[in-house]
Formats: sequence, structure tokens, C-alpha cells
Amino acid sequence: MSAEPTTATTDAAAERHPAWSAALDDLERGIDDAERTLTSMEPESAPSTAAARWTPPTGLGPLPVELSTRASSVLARQQAVAERLHTARSAVLQHLGAVRTVERSHEPDRPVYLDALG
Repeated sequence: MSAEPTTATTDAAAERHPAWSAALDDLERGIDDAERTLTSMEPESAPSTAAARWTPPTGLGPLPVELSTRASSVLARQQAVAERLHTARSAVLQHLGAVRTVERSHEPDRPVYLDALG
């Protein structure tokens, strides 16, 4: 008995291909946004809140075999960017801790506020 796909299986995969391709496009855009943020480290380069709230599409069905290499590549890129984001976040938290330590140890030379009524 051969394990060749039937016409119905092939047709179903062909119907799922555009939806899966669009979902992978969305994921790649998110990765591109994260990479831009990491590269420039400027507030303007940060992705919008809407981009950060990606919701997986529903009803895609199984991934078409033709897209498995692309999906694996997207996953590898996501994992690499997630590691870079974690490293950057750790560095920012370390810097923030140092700044807070300096702020606590610094006595202002003049009053921080003035009681203009009393």
C-alpha cells in the first residue's frame, strides 16, 4: 500500500496554503520589528502596542508540507530574537539598578520643593 496523498488531501493543503502563508508573513513582520528595535534602541523604533499583541489565527488546520521549511526558519528567527531581547532586557535592568543606587545615595544641594504658602 502506498502512502501517496489523495487528491482530496492535496486540495485541502492547497486551500490552507494562503492562510498559513499570511500567518507566517505576520510572524515575520513581528520578528522584523523586534530586530529593528534591537538594532536602533530608539523609542521611535519600538513596535506599536497592536503589533506586540499578536493573536494566533484560528482555523488554519495542519501546516502544509510545502511551508514546513519556512515555518522552521521563522521559529529559529523567533528564538534567536527572543534570546537577544532577553539579553537586552537584562542589561537595561542592570543599568536601571545602577541608576537607582546613585539616585538614593545623592543628597540634593537644595530643597526639592518649596512651601510657597507657609
